[in-house]
Amino acid sequence: MAVFEKIEEIELSLSMISDIAYLILNYNPAGEQSATEILANVLDTFYERKSRNLSCDVILLDQGSPESHQKWLVDKQRRYRFSAVLLNRNIGISGAINFFVRTCKSPVIGLITSDVLVTTGMDEDLFNKVQIPEVYQATPFTDKSDVEYQIWQPKEEFGTDHPDLMDLKRKEISLLGKLINKEKKSYLRYIGVEFNVMFWRRDIFDKIGYFDERWTACYENNDFSLRCFLAGGCTALSLESFVWHYHKVTEKNKSREQCFVHYGDDWAQNLRKLWDDKWPGLNKYVDIYKPLQDRSITHYPKLHERFKENIFLPFEQKKD
Repeated sequence: MAVFEKIEEIELSLSMISDIAYLILNYNPAGEQSATEILANVLDTFYERKSRNLSCDVILLDQGSPESHQKWLVDKQRRYRFSAVLLNRNIGISGAINFFVRTCKSPVIGLITSDVLVTTGMDEDLFNKVQIPEVYQATPFTDKSDVEYQIWQPKEEFGTDHPDLMDLKRKEISLLGKLINKEKKSYLRYIGVEFNVMFWRRDIFDKIGYFDERWTACYENNDFSLRCFLAGGCTALSLESFVWHYHKVTEKNKSREQCFVHYGDDWAQNLRKLWDDKWPGLNKYVDIYKPLQDRSITHYPKLHERFKENIFLPFEQKKD
C-alpha cells in the first residue's frame, strides 16, 4: 500500500456521493514548461466540456513535482475548486489510482491523464458504457495509439470539440466483419488498450482488487486489463466518444525515467522481467492486443486455469 509522506493540501468534502469521481493525474519532475502549458489546456478543456448532467468530484493528484509547479497548481485549484493532493514524491500510476479508489465513494471512477483533451459527451458516453455488466472498464477513441493496428486520426484539427467519428467507426467495424454490424454494439471488446482516459464501476475493484503497485507506470494498465478479462469482463473501446492525446510528453519531461529511478539504468529490462515473471508464456494463450470480437474468458479455459491466481490483488501489497 502506498505511504504518503506529506499531503500539502486536500479538500475531500464528500458529504454527498457524486455520480462520478475524476482523478486527474500529474507528474512533472522537472517543472518542464511545455508540460505545464499542456496541463493548463487539459484543465481548461476539461472544465469547459465536462457534463453538466453528471454530478462529480474532481481530485488532481500531483506526485512530487517541484514546489514552483505545485504553487502553480494551487492557483489553478483556486480557479476551478478541484481538490488538490500534492505529494512530495512519486507513488506511481498504480499507487495513485489505488489511493483514489479507496478515498472516493462515487459509483463510477474516471482517470484523466495530464496530457489529454476531452471532447463534449465523452464522459456521459463512458459513464453509460460501464453500466453494461460485461464492461469492466471503458475508454474512448484517441487520435493515435502505440498499438500498430489502432491508429485513428480525425479530419478535424487537434483539440476540436466535435470530431466526426463516422469514418473511424466504419474502419474499425469493417476490420471485425459482420459480427459487430449484426449486434450493433456501440463499442469494441478488447483486453489491451490505451490508458489515457479510463472509466470503471467501483464494484470492479471489489471483484478483482487493486492495481499492482510494483508497476509505477508502463505495464500497470495491461496487468489490470488482463485481470478484468480473467474475471469475466472486457475493456470497451467506445465507438461514440473521443479524446485528443499529446504524444511523448512523458519522454520529453523525463517523468517515465524518474518513475523507475530505483531500478537503475536497466529499468526497462527489469520491468519486462517483472511482467514475464507474473505472466510467463502469456502469448501462448492469448494476444492481448487483438480484438476479442465476441469471445470471453470462457473461450480461453487454459488461460484462466494458468493465471486465475493473478486475478485478485488486495489494497495492502507486499513489494518485491
